[in-house]
Amino acid sequence: MKVVIDTNILVSTLISSDGIVGSFLLKDLQDVEKLSCYYLYVELFDKKEKMLKVSGLAESDFLDLMYLIIKRLTFVNENQITAENWQQAVDLTTGIDVKDVSFVALAIQADAVLWTGDKKLYKGLKEKGFSNVVNREELRELIKR
Repeated sequence: MKVVIDTNILVSTLISSDGIVGSFLLKDLQDVEKLSCYYLYVELFDKKEKMLKVSGLAESDFLDLMYLIIKRLTFVNENQITAENWQQAVDLTTGIDVKDVSFVALAIQADAVLWTGDKKLYKGLKEKGFSNVVNREELRELIKR
């Protein structure tokens, strides 16, 4: 099984690695192929100061945790996504959040599920007929099979 990890999943994990999302990502998904795109780096560094403040971690501990998480992901260059899959992702994210287009495109390209905690994205994609988006509970059920 392949799972595309959305930015909000990593943000939640970095804020509280022993929380529900963090524990699930770091422990329960050890044997699952976890993918993300390079845009994740941009979003993480954009949110770094806020995450540092909320997490209460020292910057060195925060960066160690970020490294621990990032090294468990396989990053796929967005340039490897076909124009057709990219356009499908644009169509799906238009009116929801175009910043998530890379993650949706990667899920389509890799024939993977997109794990997101973004309720607006989840609901919007489902309403547009995209069934490869999951929340934590649905992903837990998928990996049990």
